[in-house]
This record gives sequence, structure tokens and C-alpha cells, in this order.
Amino acid sequence: MKFSFFLGAFLVISHLTFSQQVTLHFQLDGRLKNNEFYLINLGGKNFQATDLTTKTIESEINEIAQISILKLNNKGKILGEKGFWLVPGSYTITGTSEPFTLTIDPITEYQQLQDQLTNATSIASKIQLIEANLDNIVALANLNVLSEQLEKETIETLLEKIPTSMHLSQSYLQLESDLLKRDYSIASKGTLFTNFELESKTGEIITLENLKGKPTLVEFTFTGCAGCVKVLPELKEIYDQYHNQLNLVSIYSDKRKSDFENNNPVYKKELVTWTSLWDPTNFVSDVNKVTIYPTFIILDSDGVVIDRFTGGLSGKVKRKITQLNLTP
Repeated sequence: MKFSFFLGAFLVISHLTFSQQVTLHFQLDGRLKNNEFYLINLGGKNFQATDLTTKTIESEINEIAQISILKLNNKGKILGEKGFWLVPGSYTITGTSEPFTLTIDPITEYQQLQDQLTNATSIASKIQLIEANLDNIVALANLNVLSEQLEKETIETLLEKIPTSMHLSQSYLQLESDLLKRDYSIASKGTLFTNFELESKTGEIITLENLKGKPTLVEFTFTGCAGCVKVLPELKEIYDQYHNQLNLVSIYSDKRKSDFENNNPVYKKELVTWTSLWDPTNFVSDVNKVTIYPTFIILDSDGVVIDRFTGGLSGKVKRKITQLNLTP
């Protein structure tokens, strides 16, 4: 499920580490139908509710966070959404069961900037507002949303003006990554795989060069991917049988490092004894147009793509690896 601006634009501010409490008092008029519910995302944490006429939600957030309130039906279709930028404190949210009617009190300075950007009638006027507020995470988040509509030179110019105090923010890193992606094309069969530098769970930086010397099975995944969890026992079997002749690498597109490092038993990460890499900006997956998880790419010993396939039907990955004629 992909959400639009409010949930999609929020990027965790990685250099802000001190959590503080935020309290949300909902006072909405009207009730949902039996097949509808609210999904509330607050600073990366999800809350689900069917009645917000009188409800209080408390959570810990960093210095700045965004709340996204979505109304969905049981099939996952988004029926409405509204978002607000928050700082720690207490807020009252009023309106009806239709998210577009929602208002929040008090309104933070970050939300005031978001309202100005939302109401700006042209891309040029939005960019003017963004350029005047490049030290504000809201401006950078909106620049991320607009980046695909901008010329490369425009983004480069704006990046140079962003103060160094913002360079550790996920929004800035995403902008750098999106800019770099424009110089890369999808790694198709017979071409060298995307060159990358990604961090492993042990903190080691792994590159494509590190994988050369023997074939590699690359898995594109993310924490919480049901199909990816289902295929883990098969990957474990492959790794145990061929690890001397085959690299196995799982690339996680988790936005938050806490998700990448999450070892909740439901994710079965105890099975993952091979190399796991964190790609928080989706650099490698976006360059290679990965939209289905899990997606697998097989490389030869020189890092050249020899096969690509999706899904994890039982035995499918093993059959592909068998074609490499490796010796257990």
C-alpha cells in the first residue's frame, strides 16, 4: 500500500534522538461504517481505531514528527487522509469522520509552513518558499516530494544551499540519493550490477567489489514483508548448502534503522545468517525498478546480472540456484 503526501513525505530525522511525549485528544463528530477504520501514523508508529469521537493517543516522538490520519476500508483502499506536523506537547484534533475536515490546535510553526506550501499555487512559488526555509525539515520533506518534477541542476543548486546542520537528516540523504539515481540505469541481464556502498548489520560498509569472486544471490526485501518471511527457510537452506561457493545478500529498504535491526520473532530474522544491508533511501531498489518484494537478482562472479525474478513460490529460488551448477 502506498500513501500520498502526508505519510509518504515524512522522513525520520536521524540526528534527533531525544524522545518526548505527545498527546493527541480526538474529538470527532460522526462514526465510521462497519467496514471502515482509521490508521494513524505518528512518527513512524501505527495506531488503528474505529471510533475517534473521544479518544486519546499518547506516544513518544523526537523533536519533530508528523501525524498522518487515514480513513480506509477493510480492503485497504484509502478513503481520505489528513496530516499535521507536530512537536512534543498536547493537541486537540476536531472535525468529522471525513479526514479532510480535521483541524488541530495548537498549530505548530512547522504546520504553518506546510500550510503555506500546500496553498502555493505553482511549483515556482513552492520552490521559493522551500529555498527560504532550507533549515526546516518541512521544506526538505516537500522538496523530496517535488524532486522528480525538477531539473537536476535545480536540485543541485538547492542542495548546496542546505545548511550542514541538516546534512544528517533522512530528507537530505534522500535528496542526495535521488539525484545520484538519475545517473544510473537499471542493471539488465548482461550488464554490471549497480555499484553501491551500504551498511551491514555489523556496521561494515559493503560494496559491489566485495562480492566479486563468486556468484551472488541478491534479495530485495523489507522488514514486515510477508512473502519475504515465507521464503527465508528456503534461503537459509541455500546459504547453508552453498555459502562457500555463493554470496547471499539481503538488501533491506527500511527507512528506519530501528526497523532494519528489529529482531521480533515474527520476522524470523534469526534465520538470516548471511549478509544483510541497509538501503534507507531505496537507492539500489529504485535504480533497479524493484516494485515487488521479494525480488531476486543473480550475479556472476564478476558482478554481471545473469538472472532476475520475483516472488518466493516454494522451491523457485532453489531451482534458479541449481542452474548455476554449484558444488555443495
